[in-house]
This record gives sequence, C-alpha cells and structure tokens, in this order.
Amino acid sequence: MPKAILYIAISLDGFVAGKDDDLSWLGPYEDVDYGYEAFFSRIGAIIEGRRTYDIEIKNGWEHAHPVPLFVLSKDVPARKPARADVVFTHGDIARVLAAAREKAGPKDVWIEGGANVAQQFINRGLVDELMLTLVPVFLGEGIRLFDNLHVRSSCSLQDVRRFDRGLVQLVYTVKE
Repeated sequence: MPKAILYIAISLDGFVAGKDDDLSWLGPYEDVDYGYEAFFSRIGAIIEGRRTYDIEIKNGWEHAHPVPLFVLSKDVPARKPARADVVFTHGDIARVLAAAREKAGPKDVWIEGGANVAQQFINRGLVDELMLTLVPVFLGEGIRLFDNLHVRSSCSLQDVRRFDRGLVQLVYTVKE
C-alpha cells in the first residue's frame, strides 16, 4: 500500500513557517540539492491545507507539483483552480487519504502541510513516514510543527542524510 509521508522543512527550533507565514528563511537553501527530486518521483498525490494552497497560488507555484492535489478546506475559493486535478474537500481526513491513495496508484501520498494538517494526520495515526529536513536557523516565532499533538507515537529512525550548508534530513517510520 502506498505510504502517507509527511515531508517538510523545519527550523532547528521547530517551526515550519515564521510569523505571518514567512518562508523567506528557506530562500538561502533553494539551490541546495536535498533529495527533493528523488522524493517527488515517489509521489502520486498530495494532501495539503487551504493556507498552504493559498500561499502556493500567491507565489505562482500552482503548477509546481503535477499530481492530483487534495486541499483540506471548509470552502471552495472564488477563483476556479487552473488545474482540473485539484479537489477541495472538508471530508474526514481518513477518507481523503483513501481517495488520495486511490489516485496515487502504486505511488506514495505526500502530506505537504501546513502544521495543522500534519498534526491532524499524526493525531489520527495516518502518517506512515516522516521526512523532516532540518534547516540550520532559529526563527524564534511562527508556526510550530508539533504544537497540538494529542497522541503518543514512537518512531524508528530509518536514515539520516547530510546536505550542503548544514541541512540534515531525518527519515522516520511511525510505529503504531
């Protein structure tokens, strides 16, 4: 069965975004090869939250990931998505994951974010693998990745990868 993978960058102090959804701290590392192409070749569908979707639209990244996209949202945006494979849903996340797995075929599903989406999937035991890319910065404030977890889970370290400029990627399997 395809895995549900939380693949996300995180600051050393645990943030996925700075204040006001600031992602500028990632800019200095955009040219570092941190294994994204190899990771994305495994992906057949993406699940993300509405804020993440809106940030992607604002930055012109709407076509950056050419696989089916499921956006968790209570409402549909006024502007129709430019892609036919974008689905807005407020359904149960386990059902959304099942639909994404069906669309993904033999490939994995990327739980892209943001933090609220990641927390929902972790709290429901729906994440199979964590791929956390640690970025060597302290943000001090912003959106923490693991702020609202309500379950105890164990993880098994599968790999540690070092990249240029101090980036480190931790790969964990989530145990039930």
